[in-house]
Amino acid sequence: MVTPSQVEFTQLAQQLNTLSRRDITQGMKLAKYKKSARSMLKKDPIAGNTLLGLIACLEHDITSMHAFHKTAISISESCFSLMFYAASLEKSCLWNESARYALSALDHEPGNLNLLDIIVRIAPLTGRFSLLKRLLAQRQQLTNGVPHRCDGDYEIIIDILSRHGLLEKDLKDVVTAIADALSETDVIVQKFQYDLVTESEERPFIHFRFEIPDQFVASYYEDLIAVKLESVQYHPRVLDAFSYSVENSTVYELYSFMEKEMEESADTIRVPDPDKMKLIEELIEGVEI
Repeated sequence: MVTPSQVEFTQLAQQLNTLSRRDITQGMKLAKYKKSARSMLKKDPIAGNTLLGLIACLEHDITSMHAFHKTAISISESCFSLMFYAASLEKSCLWNESARYALSALDHEPGNLNLLDIIVRIAPLTGRFSLLKRLLAQRQQLTNGVPHRCDGDYEIIIDILSRHGLLEKDLKDVVTAIADALSETDVIVQKFQYDLVTESEERPFIHFRFEIPDQFVASYYEDLIAVKLESVQYHPRVLDAFSYSVENSTVYELYSFMEKEMEESADTIRVPDPDKMKLIEELIEGVEI
């Protein structure tokens, strides 16, 4: 039976999910949610601490975020407490930890397809495509063999890496460095996708695309990643097989829209809303880093 506090938590969590870390009215908004969360602690300490963890995540208070979520898990290690911790970790670009807690949540509910799809989305962000392959096999069992768009990607990726004399571990080292660079900032990656560029048999490669809000300077975060990569050790040929880009929402949407149009072989290529396109011109001025 669903309790009133669970209903309240769901409503508040959904509202929090629409907020960003750079909202100028964030302090006032989060103060209201904190009041509700502290009130909830008395009725449902698991939900209350989880809600405080989600709020701390938006405040970019990573220490408090960990503390609140781990308190909730210590009270009851459940799919609920583990999955919301994984959600906060994902927003904080702590993708390896997010995948670990999400997998623990899946152990509690192995038949939860929605949860499994969330982990399928996170898995590439860890650089562990062998994990993605295992999850997709599990997904096929739950969906009676219905294919996922990523089915077969593992074999292609391993082939790309082997052509350059690389292993999956070598890819993981670079992806982990990217995650570390982004986790040190307050940016939230809104969308992510990877592309397998195999048109050239001589130089096939894997490309990661990260979407961030339009008010952020994408090139700034690419530079931060580049600096981080200079400070870590990785296989010297990894960047022959792997590339990445940080893109603002408008640019990301434009590329995705055009790719979809080309896939559908449309006679006329349409463009997004002109007002959104205008944002591209404004990305280099009056923006934050």
